[in-house]
Amino acid sequence: MRLLFQKLTEVEQRLLTIIAKRGVRSGTFEARAGFLPQCSNDACLFVHVVRPFVSHHLSRLDSMAPRLTTPPTSHSGQVLSRAVTFQFALDPNAQQRILLAKCAGARRYTMNHHLARVKANLDARSTEREVLSESGDPCEPSTPSLSWKAFSFINAFNAWKNGESEHSLVNDDGTQGLAWHHELPGDVFECASVDAARALENFAASRRGERSGTSVGFPRFQAKGKVTPSFRLRNRATPGRTPSSQPIRFCDPSHLRLPKFGPVKFFGPSRKVRRMIDAGRFHVYSATLTQRAGRWTVSLTGVAAELHQAERSRTNRHAVPFGVDRGITSLWVAANANGVPFESFEGVKTLKQAHASLKAANQALARTTPGSQGRQRARSRLAKIHRKVANTRRHLVHQASKALVDRAQVLVIEDLNVAGMVRNRHLARSISDAAMGELSRQILYKARWHGVEVRVVDRYLPSSKTCSGCGVVRNVLDLSERTYSCEVCGLVIDRDLNAAINLARWQLKAPSASP
Repeated sequence: MRLLFQKLTEVEQRLLTIIAKRGVRSGTFEARAGFLPQCSNDACLFVHVVRPFVSHHLSRLDSMAPRLTTPPTSHSGQVLSRAVTFQFALDPNAQQRILLAKCAGARRYTMNHHLARVKANLDARSTEREVLSESGDPCEPSTPSLSWKAFSFINAFNAWKNGESEHSLVNDDGTQGLAWHHELPGDVFECASVDAARALENFAASRRGERSGTSVGFPRFQAKGKVTPSFRLRNRATPGRTPSSQPIRFCDPSHLRLPKFGPVKFFGPSRKVRRMIDAGRFHVYSATLTQRAGRWTVSLTGVAAELHQAERSRTNRHAVPFGVDRGITSLWVAANANGVPFESFEGVKTLKQAHASLKAANQALARTTPGSQGRQRARSRLAKIHRKVANTRRHLVHQASKALVDRAQVLVIEDLNVAGMVRNRHLARSISDAAMGELSRQILYKARWHGVEVRVVDRYLPSSKTCSGCGVVRNVLDLSERTYSCEVCGLVIDRDLNAAINLARWQLKAPSASP
C-alpha cells in the first residue's frame, strides 16, 4: 500500500490522508476495497479503488470551490454579493393560519427531539465515566458519542420520521414514523435540525473558550407559549434560474407563493423587490416566518447586487469628516471639526410615550384569571402595544441612519459599551429606548453599501469631557450637565455638540516605525 500511496500526486496524497483520518459519508477507502474481491494484487486495487476514490472527492472539491470563493451570479449576469433582507406583514386565510401554526410546532418538535437525543447521550456517557472511574478502569465509555453536525441531524431525523430507523415511532395502524409529516414542507424539519446543530455548536464553542461574549449554556427545550413561533423555508433554486421557476416567488404585487402554502397575501409595497428579482439583482435564499403579537411576518433573506456607482459616489455628500455623538435627548448630533453643526435627530422616546398605555395594559392583565379567555385578550392587547413601540423605534432609527449616510462621506462614531451602560438602573430604560446599539449596526452596514467611510473611536476617548475650544479635559462631568462650560477659555456649548466636534477632529494614529 505504501507503493500505491507514492503513485498519487501530492494533492491526492493529502486528500487521502484527510479522508483516512475523518472518514467520508460515501464510505471509507477500506470499505470500497471490500467490494472488489477480484482485485488480487495492489495494481488492480490502485486502478479500481484508490485512484477513482480520490478522483471522485477531488472533483467534489473542485465543484465546491467556485461556490465558496466567488459570489453567485443571477440569470441576468449580475454579481450578487450584498446580504439583504426584506420583511412583509402577512394576511393569511384560515387554512394558512392553521398550517403556519403546525409548521411552528413542527420546528419546536424537531428541536426538542435533537436536544433530547443529545442530552440522553451525554448523560449516558457521563454515567459510564463515573462508573469506570470508580472501578479504576481507564477505558472509554461503550456508548458511542453522537455527531452534532447539521447533516447528521438531518439524516437521522429524516430516517426517524420516515420510519426507516429502529427507534421510529409506531402508529396505531402499525406503520412507523411521523404520520403527519407529509402535511408540512420538508424544509421545516431540516432547517430546525440545522438550528439545533448551530445551538449545540455555540454551546460547545463557549465551553472550549472559542466564543466571545457571555458564556452559552446547553440549549433550552422549546416550549409552546414561551418561545416565539417561527420557522424557515429554503428557496431551493440556484441564483442562475429564472424567478418564475423558483419555489418562493411573487405571484402579483400583493401575494407571495410559498411551498405547501400557495399564494399568501401580504401588506406593504413590493415593487422594489419584485423589480430587483426580475432584473436579476436579488436572489432569495430563504423565507423566515415569525409570529409576534398575533401577526405573522415573512423575512426574505438573500443576496443582492451592489448599489449603483452613482449612489455609492454621491456629489452632494460632505467630504470633511463629521463626528456623530449618540445620546438620549438627541438620537445623534453631528458636526465637523470646525464646529459647524451638521444636523441633529430627535431622540427616540417611543417607550416613554407609551408608558401610560403599557401600565394600563399590564394592570388589566394582572386582574385576569390565569387560563381564561379574558387573559388571552389582555395578553394580546399588551403585545400589540409592545409591537407598535418596537416598529416605531425601528422606523425612526432607519430614518436617522439613512440621513447620515446620505449626506456625509466620512463618519466618526464611538465604540460605546451599551451592554455596560444599561446596567445603570436609573438610565437603563432610556438607553434601551434610544436603540444606540441598533443605530450603530445600521450605520455600519449602510455605510458599507453606500461607499461611506466609518471611523470607530475607542470607547475610552473623553469626547464629552474635552473642551473643543482649548482641548482641556475636565475631571468630572455629570450626566445632568447638558451644557459644557470650560473654566479655562470660557467656552459654553451644548454637551453633545462639543462631543461631536471632538470626534470629528479625531485622527487614527499611524503605527510608529520600528527603530
